[in-house]
Amino acid sequence: MKITRFEDLKVWKLSHKLALEVSELVNTFPKHEKYDLASQMRRSARSIPSDISEGFGRFHFNDKLTFYERARSSLGELRNHFMEALGNRYIHKGLYDRYRIKMSEIGFLINRLMRNVRVSRDNHKVVKKRKLGSTRRVTSNAKH
Repeated sequence: MKITRFEDLKVWKLSHKLALEVSELVNTFPKHEKYDLASQMRRSARSIPSDISEGFGRFHFNDKLTFYERARSSLGELRNHFMEALGNRYIHKGLYDRYRIKMSEIGFLINRLMRNVRVSRDNHKVVKKRKLGSTRRVTSNAKH
């Protein structure tokens, strides 16, 4: 099955759901964190599906990879924020563990998506090189 919309990507679905959950979760944080940790968590969580969707819409392989790398970086940032929330006792260990598992799955899927783009890019280069090679041979034979 060929995926034609970013909304069909499992990694986008999971990261979108995570962003919605984080947005709800941070509403339970102390008021003094509203513009600090809560805001940072909300922004980094929202960046993950946003960058995945933007990367999906890019035509060039390296452009796709750039946005998928940004999504992975935002995921790392979110993991850090969750550790801080746990350390400050805004969330309990069980909740932290559930989110850590969700973030690990998303990280795995982003890495797999990036690997697939790299493989496609490398295959495209091989095909392009073969086409150029056969064109050169035909051209060089025509000179004789």
